[in-house]
Amino acid sequence: ISEDLAILANEMVARRASGEPLAYLFGFKEFYGRKFKVSPEVLIPRPETEGLIELVRGLDLSEKPKFLEIGTGGGCIAVTLAAEFPRAKVVATDVSEGALEMARENNATLGAGVEFYRGDLLEDLPDDSGGFDVLVANLPYVDEEWEWLDKRTLDFEPKLALYAEDGGLALYKKLILQMKARGEGFAKYILFEADPCQHEALIQFAGEQGFSLVKAEGFGMVFRGV
Repeated sequence: ISEDLAILANEMVARRASGEPLAYLFGFKEFYGRKFKVSPEVLIPRPETEGLIELVRGLDLSEKPKFLEIGTGGGCIAVTLAAEFPRAKVVATDVSEGALEMARENNATLGAGVEFYRGDLLEDLPDDSGGFDVLVANLPYVDEEWEWLDKRTLDFEPKLALYAEDGGLALYKKLILQMKARGEGFAKYILFEADPCQHEALIQFAGEQGFSLVKAEGFGMVFRGV
């Protein structure tokens, strides 16, 4: 091979040896059968997150469902929902402008037609938004105190997309309270991803706010809206 390619190969080997994930080396990661561009601005999509798409497919939805994703990151969930449900309207938000740029690029590449908003959870959504069939969120839920974390790999990903306080549940609790404040009919179903060790606490908190559990499977949970 050429000298330039040899230099590049050696650089990539050194980066991988330092623990940098392959997805960042190659610049993409597959999710639900589609290739998504990724960068250190966004969390690398995990296989367990594909379970959220499967849970959505099992719900009783209208012919033209409305989906809202909170914390879209690189847009994998929102774009996949738009692709899997061609008649759906999909809206997605994120607090990070860098993440939204990546999500918009993936959206354009895959021709998904997702509408993106920048904002902190529900705070910057239009006041008249609502009537969603499904609200889905894969928010930061990692507790930095977990002893089993592979920090060597996670340190390459954005902390904003990984970690949360209150045992990892602070943002989910905040979102649940925001949904409750939006009132009845804001979302028919709510889907969350969290570590199975957090499910009991999250189910209890959601129940106290009037949200009832429909199903828990893998890392995913389905609630009925108030």
